[in-house]
Amino acid sequence: MGSRLVLKTLKDAGKGRLAYPVENSTPPVSRDLIKSQLKDFRESLPRCITDYADHGLGFIKRNKRLSQYLKGKKTLTKARSQVHGTSSVAQVYQNANRLFSKQAKVYHCDFFRLLYFPPDHFLSLFRKSKPGVNVRIVGEVFLNGNVATDDGKQLKSTELFKQKSKMESYGRKQDVNKFKYKFPLFAGDGTNIPKNYAYLRRYLRVFVDKCFIKEWTKLNGDKAVSEQVRFSQTVHGRQRKITNDDGIKWKYLDTTGQSKRGVAKDGFYLYQVLIFPDVHTKHEFEANIVRSVQTVANLEWPVFLKGNTPGKTWVQEVNNRVRVSNLNTYLVRDQVPSVVEKI
Repeated sequence: MGSRLVLKTLKDAGKGRLAYPVENSTPPVSRDLIKSQLKDFRESLPRCITDYADHGLGFIKRNKRLSQYLKGKKTLTKARSQVHGTSSVAQVYQNANRLFSKQAKVYHCDFFRLLYFPPDHFLSLFRKSKPGVNVRIVGEVFLNGNVATDDGKQLKSTELFKQKSKMESYGRKQDVNKFKYKFPLFAGDGTNIPKNYAYLRRYLRVFVDKCFIKEWTKLNGDKAVSEQVRFSQTVHGRQRKITNDDGIKWKYLDTTGQSKRGVAKDGFYLYQVLIFPDVHTKHEFEANIVRSVQTVANLEWPVFLKGNTPGKTWVQEVNNRVRVSNLNTYLVRDQVPSVVEKI
């Protein structure tokens, strides 16, 4: 048996409005594609509706919101709404069997860590969009890390992150004792922790997805995935990617069918967030999201995928540890209409 896993959708699976794991032919999240679809939709509408949107009717002012939507000026918002994570079954299985890899950690800053899993990783097989993005809130940060010393200096967020937000590890030792003396006044009040607010959790996920997909499409990730979909074919029931050896020139893919360096990559992106973006750090947070996407885009596949076993990538090593029958049992229990096979 090999170390390559494939996810097959059952034939009798009903396709409703729920998001299911992607297939080989699933198109990427693309602002250009959304704009093209809106253009076709606009052309199919009666002229009275488009006139109302652009110019108004009689004494009725034009509908600016409808006009912007039909002209494709809200593509970023629409694209963000199409970004999904991965099936919770796969994440539960990973945590239960401790199938973690340090190589997946590709970016770390004051606000979050980014773990990137290539398309062949078993977690990425269950992603519900191309790419898949999940925002996970880790730890509990008192007052969102906005803690100052007695002399008015702000403590570094990196110190909070490294110590996993333990109050006794804030800042320098002489500052800790003073703050621990005051902390019992607030210890029992969960309102001082941002992740306890549903509206802040939703804002965080929307903000991360929006910043992410904006940079991901800017780095032509959607175009690279579209090329992979367009030039893939089925041979004896298995997926084989056509390479440049077949005389087809790819603009965004290398000779192995993977995204070139500098082009955003498909896969599963897991953001582990500790510090929430606020009015003071929103722009810095967004800048780090941009840098994290660029970091993944600039990865060199041979270097990034190098495993501990000669001749195998770390993705193959993890996939080898997956017990297919056990994972399929998880899928049945959660009523996921798919099965995993190892080839």
